Amino acid sequence: MKTIEKPDSGSVFTEYHPPQHRDRYGLHLGLFLLTFVSMVYAGGLFAGRAVLYEELGWTAYARDGLLYAIPFLFFLTVHEFGHYIAAQKHGINVSLPYYIPIPLIGIPMFHLGTLGAVIRIREPLRRTRQLFDIGAAGPLAGVVIAFGVLLLAILTLPDASYLLSVPGHEATVAFIEQNGVFPAVDFQPGDLVLMFGDTPLFVLIREVFPGLPSPSELMHYPLLLAGWLGLFFTALNLLPVGQLDGGHVVYALFGAKAHAVIARVVTLILLISGSIGFAYVFGNLWYAWLILAAILGVLMWRLFDRDVRLILPALLGFLALSAVVVFYIPEVAESFGYSAWLLWVGLIVFLIRVDHPPVLVYEPLSPGRKMLGYLCLALFVLCFSIQPIYVGG
Repeated sequence: MKTIEKPDSGSVFTEYHPPQHRDRYGLHLGLFLLTFVSMVYAGGLFAGRAVLYEELGWTAYARDGLLYAIPFLFFLTVHEFGHYIAAQKHGINVSLPYYIPIPLIGIPMFHLGTLGAVIRIREPLRRTRQLFDIGAAGPLAGVVIAFGVLLLAILTLPDASYLLSVPGHEATVAFIEQNGVFPAVDFQPGDLVLMFGDTPLFVLIREVFPGLPSPSELMHYPLLLAGWLGLFFTALNLLPVGQLDGGHVVYALFGAKAHAVIARVVTLILLISGSIGFAYVFGNLWYAWLILAAILGVLMWRLFDRDVRLILPALLGFLALSAVVVFYIPEVAESFGYSAWLLWVGLIVFLIRVDHPPVLVYEPLSPGRKMLGYLCLALFVLCFSIQPIYVGG
């Protein structure tokens, strides 16, 4: 920063010069390649066509992995470069994307191959139009790719015999050949199956294309899975909290006060779902309630700014609500509870933050920007699932 004297008045003001940063191209490329390898591994793991792999070897596994990794990684790249190009247009100093691989030693059933990608904004965003353009550009660019991948997957969906290469699917293939659709529940009691929950958009798509795989079979179709994840990652980024893309959009559209309310309501909904989900899984163990109380207490300590007058009644209310739902309305707990949201709320309150930092200049958005902002909110609603990825059985 340097100080400059204005010639007309003699007053002094400060001109901001952001520090110069150089992108470490080797690091960005290395993370990209590691993520690509991890995603190829995950794609073949999800497809699970062991009969085919035993017959044709690793090339068949790699083919399924590439059908997942290439479109999903393309979606992530377009999403992040949407942010990057918008930032460059506004003269904002940002980094190239950092891709986040998941180590190959992760839990196989939940191994997506990546936690996504991020860019680093190296200077404050001072104007709401900058904020909006950079925040909205990523999801709007990425969702076009996700829709394209989804459409391609639907148009190229193989026939029922495809599943014969997945062990234990003979009955499923017979059902599809007889009825033309997948069975609604495609696993036996006691089986543990990875489910990809239907979003409002997927429910609509199933009405148009009734032959789509059921939530328990989606994982075996790499291209379709990549499209589903692209849409859901878009919804996660559009959560209207903190400095997520959705937080930028809501702050620019409605202002700081509305953002603060919306962000807290959404965070509390996620926290309720997480609390009910945890209690539904572990509620028969008395000490699980102590663990849940401790988790909720820590999260509410940050969420309510250490205000005990709010924390204590909220904590007791959440525990009571979870107990009532789990023990008296178990069908609601089964369809609404999702314990993983406790971890996500932890990321929100400790890293992402609930509130959005203020900008120096609040500018009304143009009608075109407002329309794009409402489109972002609609995409969030259509692509979000309260139980996105879970184990059924």
